[in-house]
Amino acid sequence: MGNEILFNGLMSNSSWGRSRAAYRSVSSERSCLRPHRSAFTIIELLIVIAIIGVMIGLLLPAVQASRESARQTQCINHLKQIGLAVQNFESQRKELPPSRNYDHYTSWAFLILPFLEQIALPDQWDDQLKYYYQSDTARQTNIPVYSCPSRREGGVISIQNDDILSPFETSGHVPGIVSDYACSAGFGDGWNWIHSKGALVMGRGVTDPETFPEGNYAPPGAKLVSWSSRTTYASLTDGTSHTILVGEKHVRPTRQGIAQEDGAIYNGDHPGSFSRCGGPGYPLARFPMEDRQLSFGSYHTGGVNFVFCDGSVRTLETSIATDILGRLTVRDDMKFVDGH
Repeated sequence: MGNEILFNGLMSNSSWGRSRAAYRSVSSERSCLRPHRSAFTIIELLIVIAIIGVMIGLLLPAVQASRESARQTQCINHLKQIGLAVQNFESQRKELPPSRNYDHYTSWAFLILPFLEQIALPDQWDDQLKYYYQSDTARQTNIPVYSCPSRREGGVISIQNDDILSPFETSGHVPGIVSDYACSAGFGDGWNWIHSKGALVMGRGVTDPETFPEGNYAPPGAKLVSWSSRTTYASLTDGTSHTILVGEKHVRPTRQGIAQEDGAIYNGDHPGSFSRCGGPGYPLARFPMEDRQLSFGSYHTGGVNFVFCDGSVRTLETSIATDILGRLTVRDDMKFVDGH
C-alpha cells in the first residue's frame, strides 16, 4: 500500500515536471514569434535630422520672400498715402507743398501731416519758429507712414548733426524723427535751393527780421511771417504721370539717424535729410552700403518705390539709366519717358 502511494506520487511529480517543461517550450516558441522592438540608431537619427534640415532650407527662402513681399506692399501703401496727402494739400491750397517752407523752418513731410489724418501734431508746432525751437513732442512724434518696414521699424530719432547751418547762429544737435522717404529735387546745380528742378521746391518766405537776399539764411530769432510754394500742377509741364514726387531715399546702415543723410525729416535746414536727386551723377543705389548720399535707394531686392505726381506708385529697377531717371525727376524738361 505504501509503495503504491509512493509510486503514484512519483508519477504525479513526473507529470508535473513534463507539464512545466512543455509550458516553457511553448512560451519560448511564442516569444520567438514576437517582433523585437529596438530604438533608433544614431545613423537613423542623423538621417532624420538631415532631412528636416533640408526641408527647412527649402521652406525658409519661401517664408522670407513672402515676408518681404508683405513689407514691399506696405511700403507701396505708405507712398500711396503720401501721394494722396499731397493731392489733398494741393486741392486746398491750389499749390504743391514746398520741399521746405523756408530755410531753417520745416519740410514737406510736416506740411502734409493734416492730410495724413495727423491733426493734433501740427497744433504742437509753432509755424513762426525755426525747427530748432520746436517742442520735443512736435519734433519726435513717430508717424508710421514715413517708415519702410524693409529697412527698419518706425520711431527712429536722429542721433547726430541736426544742428543749425548758419554763419549767424549756432546750436547743438536737436533730434527729430527720421523717415525712409524723400521728395524729388531733380538733379544738377541748385537742387537743394530755390532753383531745384524737382516737383517740390523751397518756398518763398517772409521773415521778421527780413532775410536778405531771398533764400539766404534767416537771421537769428527770425519769425516766419508767411510762406508760399513755387510750384503747382501747372508747373509740371512734363505731366503728373511723368514726374516723380516722393521716393525711397538711400541710407547706408552706418549712417542711419545721422544728418544730413538721415537726419530729422521735419528739419527744413538739412535738404539731404528730406530730399534726394535722380539723374546723371545720381543713379539709384544698388545696395545698402553703396556710397551715394544724395541718391534714392531701398532695402528691397532690385527696385526702388516711387509715388508720381498723379498718385500712382511704381517700382523702378536699380539698373535704370540715369538719363531716363533724370527725365522722371525733372518737372519741365519736356522729355517724356514711355513705360515708366
